[in-house]
Amino acid sequence: MKVLSVNVGVPMKVLFNGQTVTTAIFKNPVKAPIKLRKLNLDGDRQADLTVHGGVDKAVYSYPAEHYGYWRKEFPDMEIV
Repeated sequence: MKVLSVNVGVPMKVLFNGQTVTTAIFKNPVKAPIKLRKLNLDGDRQADLTVHGGVDKAVYSYPAEHYGYWRKEFPDMEIV
């Protein structure tokens, strides 16, 4: 396996299906090495700690092969 990028983000409020929700799904690549801590990466936060982050869920990997699908589904969104 080859790591292509390490991405972090913080919770933000977005409009989804007519409602304002808080999400941390939007992550951006870091430009320098960062520390992986017990609960998460430096600079990264989760919106719902009951299902994301923490000791057993501090890092999530996602296959680069799936990005093509998401670019087709959301052509107006920048997906890095």
